[in-house]
Amino acid sequence: MEEDQVSKENSIDIVLWTLSRALRKQTNIDIEEVKDDDDEEHILLDNGTSELTPAGYSMASLLGLITDEKTDLESLIESQVGLPVMPFPNMDRSGKAVCLLYNRGLCPNGNRCHLRHLKGEKTVVCKHWLRGLCKKGDDCEFLHEYDLSKMPECFFFSKYNACSNKECPFRHIDPESKIKDCPWYDRGFCRHGPYCKYRHRRRIMCEAYMVGFCPEGPECPHFHPPNTLPPPEQPTLLGFNKFTSTLLCHNCHERGHKANTCPHLPSNKIINVVKTAPTYEPRKQLADVVCFKCGTKGHYANRCTMNSMSFLRSGAQEIVQDS
Repeated sequence: MEEDQVSKENSIDIVLWTLSRALRKQTNIDIEEVKDDDDEEHILLDNGTSELTPAGYSMASLLGLITDEKTDLESLIESQVGLPVMPFPNMDRSGKAVCLLYNRGLCPNGNRCHLRHLKGEKTVVCKHWLRGLCKKGDDCEFLHEYDLSKMPECFFFSKYNACSNKECPFRHIDPESKIKDCPWYDRGFCRHGPYCKYRHRRRIMCEAYMVGFCPEGPECPHFHPPNTLPPPEQPTLLGFNKFTSTLLCHNCHERGHKANTCPHLPSNKIINVVKTAPTYEPRKQLADVVCFKCGTKGHYANRCTMNSMSFLRSGAQEIVQDS
């Protein structure tokens, strides 16, 4: 058993030595700097080297022959040469590595690439992917990775300010931290006062900045008010009723709409709602109404006092009169 183990170690050392020779021959070294094979074997068999293997070689002497900073194997891995291709496009690649060529626009495999193609910067984990129900795959605009720091916001905590799940994996964000600073109050005065929907923070303004120049710049401990005027407030949508007036938006904290239809979101455009009067068709006159039970005009079927088979008698009378 010991002889077999020693023979295996010797074979591994021989393979390493042959690989080092092949790598050395592929490097662009001048002919004058290349040593003879006898000198190379003399270096490998030098007894003065430390940590000699059973075959008489040292790992330091084997690695010392590699002069390039990057080997051919590393360059092949970075260029993704020989990477297998998916049998079908848009297959699930969860858990795979990220394709480096796709970020540079050089991936030739496209939808059949074995690695993941990430589009843009994804900062929020996909809530459907957590349940295994996301069908978009790499085309999803959310992150397919379990990262606690990038989990979406907890719905119950954001709506009811309470979450009964002690091990809730979603983020619990303080509602007060969502309120933005009032741009008018930062300039010096807000006409809404304490009823303003934005936050009023009392900060000491920099006197040097108010005069015209602050030598400390952004490192100044005092507040530098902005010089630009705040954007005008967007008009609210028309057509409120008693139900919509009780709704509270969790995005802008205004009443009258929900967060998914908030006009302050960049994806939602302002739609001018025009109130139009409802159109009603005029009702028929009672004299023009025909009863489907008796066949006469002047009343509805639910008000008919005749028998349900009277329309046969009335039809027979009409035939007799015509004859």
